[in-house]
Amino acid sequence: MKIVAFFLLSLLCISAIAQEGEKKASLEVSGFLDLYYGSDFKDEAGSPKRLPFLYNHARANRFAVNLALITFNVEADRMRANLGLHQGTYAQDNYSAEPKALRWINQANVGYALNTEKTIWIDAGVLPSHIGFESAVSTDNLTLSRSIIAENSPYFETGGQLSWQKSEDWYFAFLVLNGWQRVQFIQGRNKPSFGTQAKFTPSEKTTFNWSTFLGTDQSNEAGTMLYFSNLYGEFDLGEKWKVKAALDAGKRTIPDGFNPNWWGFALITHYQFTENFATAFRVEHYDDEFQAIATSYSNLGIKTSGLSLNVDYIFENFATLRIEGRYLDAPGRAYLGFQDDIANSNMFFVLTSLAFNFD
Repeated sequence: MKIVAFFLLSLLCISAIAQEGEKKASLEVSGFLDLYYGSDFKDEAGSPKRLPFLYNHARANRFAVNLALITFNVEADRMRANLGLHQGTYAQDNYSAEPKALRWINQANVGYALNTEKTIWIDAGVLPSHIGFESAVSTDNLTLSRSIIAENSPYFETGGQLSWQKSEDWYFAFLVLNGWQRVQFIQGRNKPSFGTQAKFTPSEKTTFNWSTFLGTDQSNEAGTMLYFSNLYGEFDLGEKWKVKAALDAGKRTIPDGFNPNWWGFALITHYQFTENFATAFRVEHYDDEFQAIATSYSNLGIKTSGLSLNVDYIFENFATLRIEGRYLDAPGRAYLGFQDDIANSNMFFVLTSLAFNFD
């Protein structure tokens, strides 16, 4: 808990520094709670956990908390700090490689603007991922469940980030990280990992983003490297329609010379019937036959395509009720992550969530 104590102290220091100057610090506290129930109709074994490559809403046939989050944000002149503490099945699954004390940390970072215009920032600590358009907060996403490419790329990262808002159209960032979705340092000898981001927003209704990662998720002794690229676009088509599309591709290099690749895409369309009522449809594919990055219980990797449809109802921007049906299809059951290989395997499940936002 030393990291949490450090960032709590940072928040207090920024507030004290700002109060000595002309501008006082602003403190914002927000909360989020996501309750869910999911049913897997073709899981004959009645597994308590959903597919091994899914990390959100991953418990089946029981009520659970996916994410309970409280966030503190402080801004003062050219300084800022963020501290987020969380629990739930998302934290249990996505932070399973971390010590139990560190699984509480959703984010913990401090930043300083290098110019008076506040267009160049340096931030350090546990940061939100610079990859993709989906986050762990379900109400920030068009679909209730996350796409497979989002579930198998970082939700968070630890290190330093230098960012530059060049103009209203262009944003750039360069990151030095301690690994692929890690809070603590990887055990053993290590080299830093690196990330880049370039975002182009030609209008309020269109965004293009390219993010990369170059580094590793293991110690130097393993001799493995990850090369990863994420492309996505966001488009507002009038007042009712939104479209988001993403393409991931990656390679893992290993000492024996066999370098497995993985790739995947997601396409989401969203329609807003009324201010409170909306729906979204997703088509996706993920291919990681040699377990380069995704987790599988079998000797085979993941190779599956899917469709999902969700219906959302928003209660006065305070609570959101969502119901989603999701269908995945693979050449064999093992390609959905299980050990038994049954030809033409598929799975259908229904997910229901009631999420609350507190500002």
